[in-house]
Amino acid sequence: MRKIRFYAGREHELTVHFEILGGVHVVAAGDRIDVEFADSEEPCSVEHHRHALVLTQEGDGFMRVRDSAGREIDPSGEIDPAAL
Repeated sequence: MRKIRFYAGREHELTVHFEILGGVHVVAAGDRIDVEFADSEEPCSVEHHRHALVLTQEGDGFMRVRDSAGREIDPSGEIDPAAL
């Protein structure tokens, strides 16, 4: 697995789009997320745009995403009712 940490700017949120799953997560200004990409034959990709990221994991791979408190974020955009 490859782990990458992404930070939002001190003054701007960072909107993270997860492809091909279609989920979206907003990282508060000054906060961060950690993303682990599983090794797979299909490559992962990271596209950086102004105040946004597009994270793509294709094929049989997966990504695990956690916020700065260590809570898991579902890249598909599903909300865990227990987390509310």
